Amino acid sequence: MDSLWNNQTVLVHWTEQQQSSYSQLLMSYFGPSRASTLASVFNRAVPCLLFLVPFILNYAIVLILYRRAYRPPDSEKDAPQCPPIYPHFVPFLGSAISFAFDGVNLIKKATRHAGSLVPVRLSILANEIYLIQGPEVVAAVWKKKHLGSPILIYSFALKHVFGMSEKSLKTYRADDSGSHRRPHPASNVAPHNRVDFVTHVGLLRAFGGSGLNTSFRRCAGLLQRNLSNAAIPKDGSWVEMPDFFAFFQEQLGAAVLEGLYGPALPRLSPHFLQDLWKFDRATPKFAKLTPRFLMRGSYEVRDRLLDAIRRWHRHARQSFDESAIGPDGDADPFWGSKHVRSRQETLLQVDGQDHEAIVAADLGLIWASVTNVVPSSMMCTLYIYRDEKLRDRLRSGLDRIVLTGEDALLAGGGGGGDMMETMLRNPLLSSVYAETLRLHLQAYVTRSCAHEDVTLAGRWVLPRNKVCMVNTYASHMDENFWNTRGGAFPLDTFWAERFLIDPKDAESGPVRMDVPPTQYKKPSPPPAEELAEGQGKFFSVSGLEGAWIPYGGGYAACPGRHFAKRIIFFATTLLLTEYDVEILTRNVEVDTRCFGLGTQKPKDPVRFRIRRRLGRRVAEQPL
Repeated sequence: MDSLWNNQTVLVHWTEQQQSSYSQLLMSYFGPSRASTLASVFNRAVPCLLFLVPFILNYAIVLILYRRAYRPPDSEKDAPQCPPIYPHFVPFLGSAISFAFDGVNLIKKATRHAGSLVPVRLSILANEIYLIQGPEVVAAVWKKKHLGSPILIYSFALKHVFGMSEKSLKTYRADDSGSHRRPHPASNVAPHNRVDFVTHVGLLRAFGGSGLNTSFRRCAGLLQRNLSNAAIPKDGSWVEMPDFFAFFQEQLGAAVLEGLYGPALPRLSPHFLQDLWKFDRATPKFAKLTPRFLMRGSYEVRDRLLDAIRRWHRHARQSFDESAIGPDGDADPFWGSKHVRSRQETLLQVDGQDHEAIVAADLGLIWASVTNVVPSSMMCTLYIYRDEKLRDRLRSGLDRIVLTGEDALLAGGGGGGDMMETMLRNPLLSSVYAETLRLHLQAYVTRSCAHEDVTLAGRWVLPRNKVCMVNTYASHMDENFWNTRGGAFPLDTFWAERFLIDPKDAESGPVRMDVPPTQYKKPSPPPAEELAEGQGKFFSVSGLEGAWIPYGGGYAACPGRHFAKRIIFFATTLLLTEYDVEILTRNVEVDTRCFGLGTQKPKDPVRFRIRRRLGRRVAEQPL
């Protein structure tokens, strides 16, 4: 003890002597007053610097490993590896704050190395998220059969965004069978508990199979009805309105809601749609696990939505019988569609599920089916009306399509389907559609594999039970892949013809000329009769499976993509052929708060004026 005391005394004396020497040195250079201030700052700074040493060392080690991982691989020596951790200072916290509150800039920085998109691993509160980027690696994700389950993110959203109980979520979390018809060989989940597969197949049938045409025709007919009854003068005079997006919410949003879920829901809860859009604006906060006491109003909105769905379900169970099903074999005035009816039966057979669980699940379904297709349609139409030349070019073809069938497209009948297919094949409108989604659909496409590690593109490994996320924004803004025509059309701006290919112009098309054939091979032109009149340009997204990914990809791609495309095309065509619109707001800024959750919306109201085109009519019959 005496020896230890003596050592401490020497250290104290030495420190005091050093401090005295430093003080004299500072005084000789700066004078007594400034020397005293500098000495005080120095004495306070030393403990801070010592405190920062572990964090600096952590960052340095992670940075070294990060850079080593991206060295050119030696095919004979280097085995596939996990993507490296993105450098961060605080070990436990990692990139959590940036991921939650500055996702755009984090994605820009984390997914790029040496100018190219790369896979990377984010450390977030002691957990890990694997961000998979780069055209070849993303395309490899879509091809992996056992990497097709979104059940982890689906379970997260059901609980934290849509309010499902923990009891009901257990079956979702336990489902490791995958979304394919045949369960994973290592899975022991009972057939009736394969909630991932049951949900996915139901959505495929409703939005991509037998239910596609009937659902679309109902929604299209309701949109025609809504526009016909809108407060737009019948004499062709202009009327000014405060917000173009609100106009789409009221007209198209209401049509999709009633077309998919029947008239009973909006009739029993007249303010349901308004609450749905309020809830949509709050989804980023729900996803960030913001507690109720910090956003009480948003939780109350969600409670009202759940109450409305609960009331609708109760009414439908009491009122529905088979005779209520319409002539199309799908629609009914209570549940709305065969898909919603079958969900009630199928999900109630799953262990742990009850009517309350289906209420939360249906809130998620309604939110997903309404709140993305409406802003996508609006943005597509907005770009067209802001460019008079583009508007006139599209009208010259679309007016001809509608008039050729004597309003068959709008009025339905035997020729309506042919007119719809002709519209879907319009090259310029297709390019406008694809460019709108490239520019404004920003989502995380999530996958995981519960049973085995997955190798991607021969170089990277995704461990089992780890979350793999593909960010559409990073892929859609890849300057090394997309064509900007030598910088004339930057990727953060709208270029209507980005997806048009001119066989006579080597610089045309969506992809840069210097992208190697291993990543992209320009498709051959279609037969001459299918080319656009005059210029011979054609539309194609062939070869863009790892780059243009608004709906994800592979077997687990968004089941509603075909329905959404038809709605966007039809809504755009209907507005374009039947109405004149002038956008009065000069600069339209998009809201970035919903980054990663779907289609961007305008940040502020977009003023416009509208009138009916004289000599034309809007039919009220569905397609």
